[in-house]
Amino acid sequence: MPSNPALFKTINTQSIEAPHTWSLHPFLANKPTATLLDSIKRIGIPHPPILFHLRSGKLQLLSGYFRLMASQILNPAKTDMTCLILERSTPVRKILYSILEDQLLTGNLSPMEKAYFFKHCLNTLDFEETCRVFNSSTNDKIQHHTIKKQCCLLNLETQLQLSVHNRTLSDKMAYELLTLPTKDRVLIHTLFLDLELGGGKQKRLLSLLKELAYRREKSIKELLSAPIYLEILLHTGMNKPQKIANLLTLLQKEILPESSSVEESFLKRVYEMRIPPTCKISHSLSFEKDDVTVTLQFPSIEDVEKNISAIKDIIE
Repeated sequence: MPSNPALFKTINTQSIEAPHTWSLHPFLANKPTATLLDSIKRIGIPHPPILFHLRSGKLQLLSGYFRLMASQILNPAKTDMTCLILERSTPVRKILYSILEDQLLTGNLSPMEKAYFFKHCLNTLDFEETCRVFNSSTNDKIQHHTIKKQCCLLNLETQLQLSVHNRTLSDKMAYELLTLPTKDRVLIHTLFLDLELGGGKQKRLLSLLKELAYRREKSIKELLSAPIYLEILLHTGMNKPQKIANLLTLLQKEILPESSSVEESFLKRVYEMRIPPTCKISHSLSFEKDDVTVTLQFPSIEDVEKNISAIKDIIE
């Protein structure tokens, strides 16, 4: 694309306007992290903030808000700072390229940062041009439908956006949460954080809650307000793994009471056999068959060889 003047200049930081107009992460707290502060203490700012000349004569921040804030915190008496200045005649595409390239210096964009970048692009560009801008800098092959889907994440509440950015909430799970009413979505996200659930447990909890709420014709918020669930969630004697284990078990019983009863009976019979911990007995999926599987654990292959005759006798 055609070049436009972009020069490094030392300017007075008081002439910088720093709105979140071009930010890729407006959901973050308005202060630099301790990691960034420590890094700047050690080596300074290797990549200066990028600014844009406004018609008013002031300079608008395009990228580098936290670097600017960190510099002011570490050197409050220093008002001069070297920045990369884009002239007022700079095309929007060049501005977008500059922001994207600057962010990529710290690693790949998070799902939320991508969503905000696409939003900024689509303010002035069409989908085809947006794809070209993004793909040329990232070597990705992003398509129109992917951009549209990614932008759906912008409908999430601020705390959920932060979780997607930090990857404590996958974008796939975020899309599922977007199908729920706001109160249910926020409540489930709070549960995910409070109970420190990973992806697998998040998926299972959401699936059970949606199923039971549908059957009871209630919202998930109404469902979880019942004393039977609050007793678990507010229990002071249980740790987090115990709470989620009890909650999942209870939800499963509520959905499939007969299956849960059979499961309890099976576990009781296994317990009464007093088998050693190196032996495990498991049933078929959902008790679809009467078959059971017995698993024996040996310290080594040599121990299996020593006992293979006895194993064969049992099998026969």
